[in-house]
Order: sequence, then C-alpha cells, then structure tokens
Amino acid sequence: MDASSGLAQIAELGARSLASSADAIAAVTDLVQRTTGIDITVTSEITADGEYVFRAIEKRLLLPVERDSAMPYPMSMCSRVHAGESPATVPDVRVVPALWQQWLRLKEALGVDWDLLAFCTREIRLPDGSLYGTLCIHHTQPRAFSADEQALLEVLARLVGQEIWRERSARELVDTVDALHDAERRRVELAQELRHELRAPLQVIDGYAEAMLDGVVRADEDHLVLVRQESARAMQLLDDLADLARLETCTDPRGTAAEQPGVAADRVVVQMRDRLAPLAESAGVELVADVVPATVAIASKRLEQYVVNLVRNALRAVGDGAGTRTTIFLRLAETDVEIGVEDDGPGIGAGELPRVFDRYYRGSSGRGGSPGSGLGLTIARRIVEATGGTVAVEPIVPRGVRFVARFPVPDEAAVGVAQPAVEGTDHLGAADAKGLGGLGDR
Repeated sequence: MDASSGLAQIAELGARSLASSADAIAAVTDLVQRTTGIDITVTSEITADGEYVFRAIEKRLLLPVERDSAMPYPMSMCSRVHAGESPATVPDVRVVPALWQQWLRLKEALGVDWDLLAFCTREIRLPDGSLYGTLCIHHTQPRAFSADEQALLEVLARLVGQEIWRERSARELVDTVDALHDAERRRVELAQELRHELRAPLQVIDGYAEAMLDGVVRADEDHLVLVRQESARAMQLLDDLADLARLETCTDPRGTAAEQPGVAADRVVVQMRDRLAPLAESAGVELVADVVPATVAIASKRLEQYVVNLVRNALRAVGDGAGTRTTIFLRLAETDVEIGVEDDGPGIGAGELPRVFDRYYRGSSGRGGSPGSGLGLTIARRIVEATGGTVAVEPIVPRGVRFVARFPVPDEAAVGVAQPAVEGTDHLGAADAKGLGGLGDR
C-alpha cells in the first residue's frame, strides 16, 4: 500500500456517515483489514478493571473471538509492548522472545492450531493523553509492514481517539444540561414546598400575635410558649430543608463518604445515647445502645445526625406510655455494618411502610407532641445513600418497628467483640435537649 492509496482510504472513511464511536471503530477496523490484506485486525479497549475488550474485529481465520468479547489485559500481546518487552512493530514474532511466549500462552487459551507471526500495534489515546486501547494487525506469516501502512495505522488510531473523545464530551454536555434542568426543577419545588410548609406555623404565630394585640387573648406565658413552639418548628423546617438540599445536590460541606476517614461508629452511637438520654427519660422511655466495635466511612457529624433523627422519630412514637424501650444498635453483617434504631411502640401500618422516607410524610402512629418537619427520615435516608449504603424500615413482631441502615465496610475496617447494652451517663442538659427541636416525623 502506497501513500496515495492510504489517503484515498482515509477520504473514503471521512465520506461515510457514522452515528457513533462504535460505528467509527467498526469502520476503521474494516478499512485497515481491506487496505492491508492482513489476516486479523482488532480494535480494543483496555478497561479500568483490567479487561482487554475486542470492540471490533475483522478476521480471515477461524478464531473463537467476536465483537465485545473480553479477556484479561495481561493475556494480550499488546501488554508486552506496553511493558517495554517488545517493539510495537514486529515482522517476525519469533525473534522477540517475550512476544513469542505470550502468543504461545494465548494460542493455548484460544485453542487454535496456527501461529501469529507478524504483529503491529498502535495505541489509541484520547486528546487528554489517557489510553483507550489499541489498533492491532496480525498475520500468520512473517511480514514486513511498510512505512505507509504504519502511518495509516497511526492516523486511524488518532482518529478513533478523537471520535471517542467527541462522543464522550457530547454525552457529558448533555448530562450537564440535564443536571442543570434538574437542579432548577428542584429549586422551584423547594420554594413551593417551603411556602406550603411554613404557612401553618406562620399562620399560628400571626394569629396569636393579632389576638394579643387586639386583647382577645392575654400575652401570658402559656400563649407565648405556643408562639415560641411554632417559631421553633418553622426554624427546624428551614434547617432540615437546607440539610436536605445539601445532601441532594452533593454540596455537603462535610464531604462525601469517599473523602472521609473511617469513624469509630460504636463510639459515636454510645455518645449519642448518652446525649439523648434526658430526652428519652422526659418521654418515659428507656434508651439503650447495643453495639460492637466497627468503623464506617462517614463524617461523624452526619452519623450523629442520622442517629438523632431516628431516635427523635422513635421517641415520638413510643412516648406517653405507647412503649417503654428504644434501642440504638450497631451490628455486623457479612459485608456491611448495620446501624439503626428499634422500639416497642405501636409500629407502622403495612400501607404506610413504603412512604415513611418520603418528604413531609407524617404517619398515623405516635401523633402526640410536636408534629416535626416531616423531613427527618428523608434526611436520614439521604445521609446513608451518600455513603453508598441503603436504609430500610422493618416491622417487629408482636409490636414495634426497626429502622436499619447498611453501611459498606471500609477497607481494613476495625471490628471486634460485642459489648453489652450500655446505660451511659447524661451529658445533655435541659437547654441542649430543648435545642434538638421537636420530636420526629412518625
């Protein structure tokens, strides 16, 4: 093949209508096969998990490999080139020991009775310099590769890299535009939800203020406490909405789970039991922690918030004699760390279970006390999902409910022997307990 023929082939490729990078890869592979008269032409992708994937293949021989077949990258002949054990152009594979031995191993794995004796490969690199894969030609007889053939292979490998980059960039642009539209939609929804949810406490505050000014009710302590409770509810709602927005838009200043060192989750759980004990006692409920040593990749403040939200939710359900005990637990599963809260309260109806994590959903159980923002369980779910974990709610027979999150175990996590349920000491003063806001959402 001479230079003018190579240019004609490239011009032919440019005139074709290619809908995707997959089409471009297939067209380039076919063009090389037809132009060079070679036995096998392969365009491959080397994946991040170490696979050598045949994105396109043209062959004149029986070969048990088809498009999108894969094998471990270290088995490929190209791996010897990348390891510096072989040149990229080899007219006779037998004269390069590392490449010849690699072929013999590959031949056995493929179960073929012929040999690849000529080999030429070029890297497919993206414009940012990252390696996508290779464009390779193979022949069953020793064969020289002309300068024009090598130049054609080089040019086509670059064209494939450009096309893959173009397609990925276009996809990323579409994803970015979709994300912006989604963010705008969430912003509008948030504004509408905020207006709807703030209306009730603000109407109560406005009504009492107007009644006091008109002398209809006295500006005494009882009425001022009611006004302050509604004010606290409005502020809790604003705080919860801000938290939820940060979690849903990945702008949490506490960082993602991947950025967090492992936190001793058992210590956090015991500390939160001690801090929340006065709140439980005021509701007539025994609060205990049943934990084993374990490490979870999460910001400690986020784990604290998760526990607080679940405990507040449970205490509201079991308060006023509806239950007597709430347990914060940490258990080890085969591949997860389970952290959750269970109680012996009236439980949750089967019809309500699928909705308990929805925004603003307030179940029918445990209606006493402050109604909460309706966001506590939604925030708890988002906290867990941000770590790559899952959260679920389970009924307890004969009565009660269990909320449990399953957190992935970080590498080299420290786990150990179970500790007994602890009673702890109270570190939460009355002012701090009051600062927790209302009880939960259930």
